[in-house]
Amino acid sequence: MSIIEDINNNHKEQDINQPDLREALFPYIRQWKWIIVSVIFFVILGYLYAKLSTPLYKIETDLLIKDNKKDVGGSSDLLKDLNLFSSDKIIDNEIQILKSKTIIQNVIDTLKLQTSYINIDGIRKREEYGYLPFTVELLTPTSKSYLSTLLVQMINDKEVEVNGKKFPANNPIQTDCGIIIVKPTTTPNYKKVLEIKFNDTADLIQNYSMNLRIDPVSKQATVLIITLEDAVPERGVAFLNSLVEEYNHEAVIDKNKETSKTLNFINDRLEVISQELNTVEKNVEQYKSSNSLTDVSEESKVFLQNVGDNDNELNKVSVRISVLKNLKEYIRKNIDDPSTLPSMLGIDDPTLLGLVSQLGEIELKKLSLLQTVTETNPLVTTYTDQIIALKKAIVLSVDNLEQGLNVTQQQLQSKNKEFEGIIKKVPSKERGLLDVMRKQEIQNNLYTYLLQKREETAMQLASGVADSRIIDLARSSKSPVKPVKNIIYLIFFIIGVVFPTAIIYLKGLLNFKINRRSDVERVTRVPILAEISYSNTSDAVVVSSNPRSMVAEQIRSLRTNLQFIMPEAKQKVILFTSSMSGEGKSFVSLNLGASIAMSGKKVIILELDLRKPKLNIALEVDNEYGLSNYLIGKVSYHDIIKPIKQQEGYSIITSGPIPPNPAELLVNGHIETLLDQLREDYDYIILDAPPVGLVTDAQILSSYADATMFIVRHNYTAKNQISAIEGFFINKKFTRLNLIINSTDLQHGYGYGYGYGYGYGYGGYYQEDISQNGSLVSKLFKRKKV
Repeated sequence: MSIIEDINNNHKEQDINQPDLREALFPYIRQWKWIIVSVIFFVILGYLYAKLSTPLYKIETDLLIKDNKKDVGGSSDLLKDLNLFSSDKIIDNEIQILKSKTIIQNVIDTLKLQTSYINIDGIRKREEYGYLPFTVELLTPTSKSYLSTLLVQMINDKEVEVNGKKFPANNPIQTDCGIIIVKPTTTPNYKKVLEIKFNDTADLIQNYSMNLRIDPVSKQATVLIITLEDAVPERGVAFLNSLVEEYNHEAVIDKNKETSKTLNFINDRLEVISQELNTVEKNVEQYKSSNSLTDVSEESKVFLQNVGDNDNELNKVSVRISVLKNLKEYIRKNIDDPSTLPSMLGIDDPTLLGLVSQLGEIELKKLSLLQTVTETNPLVTTYTDQIIALKKAIVLSVDNLEQGLNVTQQQLQSKNKEFEGIIKKVPSKERGLLDVMRKQEIQNNLYTYLLQKREETAMQLASGVADSRIIDLARSSKSPVKPVKNIIYLIFFIIGVVFPTAIIYLKGLLNFKINRRSDVERVTRVPILAEISYSNTSDAVVVSSNPRSMVAEQIRSLRTNLQFIMPEAKQKVILFTSSMSGEGKSFVSLNLGASIAMSGKKVIILELDLRKPKLNIALEVDNEYGLSNYLIGKVSYHDIIKPIKQQEGYSIITSGPIPPNPAELLVNGHIETLLDQLREDYDYIILDAPPVGLVTDAQILSSYADATMFIVRHNYTAKNQISAIEGFFINKKFTRLNLIINSTDLQHGYGYGYGYGYGYGYGGYYQEDISQNGSLVSKLFKRKKV
């Protein structure tokens, strides 16, 4: 392997093993101006967005949920075993209740948030709340109610203008949004025009539920921080205050359901007992009147008092047994509705009362939770398990208590039988009076007992408070929390950088042409012999007309590298080809020959592209007789050699007239004879062959060449054509195959350099002639700037 191949392979291995970060970044650095323009544009766009966006304020209130972890009449051990006092579950449940649709809808209805009042003065519209010149209510909605808006202005106390039409105030008005009514307020403003927008209640509930954020201060605390973001601070403050108020109101109602039920039961019983007591008192009065009795003896009074006390206790026991039966019936029917939980009137057992109270609370929590989640929710399942455990404990407690009450009832009934035996010994008239007075005493004691319980229940109902307390009323932040201008500027800045960067990346990703040296080296092992930069000069022979130009220096570097791949004197023939037309092989081959001639060598170039000859036009050489004439035996060897006037010691054999069968002429044996004669007379022979991707001429000529130069062009040659070159290299279809990258852009492209990437700096080192764009040579060799 030659030294050049070793150098290129080493260079390639370094590039593969050590990715060049500078090369990866250079496409973006090259377009830095566009990136800066994009950043400036998007930052300005971000400023306008922040300026025109509706500011949102943060409203916050703090709510304390009172801890229910307390000993309920000695039943704490049992309740703790049932895991009924888990504080985190209570907090989670209260959060769900606060965010429930029922409470939010009540708040929306109370504050009348279904109507939005929008101030249209200025560039940005602003919603108003509180001090309004009028109120608008939607009486009958239509399909357009929530899609259209109305412009409303108060003309005076009695007239209002809606969408430019006058209507009487305080009267129903038919509009496109439905039937509305406009009512003036105590602070009228006859110049203010407001845009009215009606909101669907379901949408409002959804928006507030999503925007409402409720978080506990910590896992152990029962203080909730309730926050809301709103464009109108006053409305947000009113919403949160009303939310907490509605929550407390509902909590008190739920808490007093059992007390109210007990009070209703007592009132019903009092009404019945009152009627029975009136009847008994009339019976006593009639008995005394008919039997001329005014009173009973002192002994009978004492007896009557004892009997009354016993009957009173028996009544209380009967009431308790009846309450216990109702409770067992409730448990047996497996009802989980706290509103149907029976009254516990007369029951003073602290354990049972605690269990029933907890059952009501858990059932209420489960019912509230089911408004927002399904039955399969783990929290609902936990509540169901707790309810089952509580009911089992209640049944056990009721059975024990019922057994004790039955024993007490039997004892009291036995005493009654003793008293009845004593009554039989009393004189008949007095005995009759005792009977009716006993009934009176029973009803009177029961009536007094119920009156006492009603007062106690009424006091309990009046003193019922919610299990929560507002720590701080709702308050709004002084400045908007959204939009956060610094974050917006940062986001738009990032977009400004990412947008052009993404375009550059996609452009590179979708670019199927070679743009840098690494694009070639990643695909093929063919050595890169030289890189020729772009030049817009109009001269065909640049090395002669502009010897101090960068292209001339790169051609001279290529000439020097030839010594490494063609070290022997007998190696004289150099074949130039490419994948397709327009890659600049004619330009490179012509100038390489001129550069070699400048070193004192005798050089000749053969224009072997018999189909589309170009060199004779660029060099302004006569093409009447040329290679095609020689190959068919019409002219002699010396008749077709012509000097190139731009460079001494440099000759050309033009293509001649275009033949109908170029490939056949190249294999008739005359070309070999011609090359043998040229080897005797010239130091170097350059073959400018047609593109190998189009015709087979280059492959035919490869057997006569001592070295092959394959031209690829920056931003012109397709990347997939490099794979074909690798195939030529592996299959050895060309002798000493080397690559030359043509038309590289050193000022605007990274990865190319003079020789093997060392390139000279600019700063006036090279003297470039300014030539006219679009010259004949430019068009001829298609050296288009990229």
